[in-house]
Amino acid sequence: MEETLIKKRKIAVIGIQDQGSASKINDYLMKKEGMIDVDVDHQRGFVRVEYDLRRINFETIESSIKELGFDLSKKITEKFKRGMAKFTEQNELDNLAAAPTSCCSDPKKIGCKSDH
Repeated sequence: MEETLIKKRKIAVIGIQDQGSASKINDYLMKKEGMIDVDVDHQRGFVRVEYDLRRINFETIESSIKELGFDLSKKITEKFKRGMAKFTEQNELDNLAAAPTSCCSDPKKIGCKSDH
């Protein structure tokens, strides 16, 4: 069975007016493969998501929110958080996909010292 890589994020979203808007976001995101949980706080303007990074990534979640007609916070701190989330997720996925490497040409040699 394939391992999961669970992520939890809190996204500041502009335009969540009422519980109807919150339900629209919740329902749409929960239909996405890899989503585990969505909690929309329309009073504070946040969407909390929990998802499996091996099946969906933060960038896709952002795009999905925008597809519904909502915008993401323009505050510099929120932009930074979103950028870091995308950057770290891409690194994690790249590391998982990379083949293991050795520190030297013959990993069986302890310490990889040359034969002199």
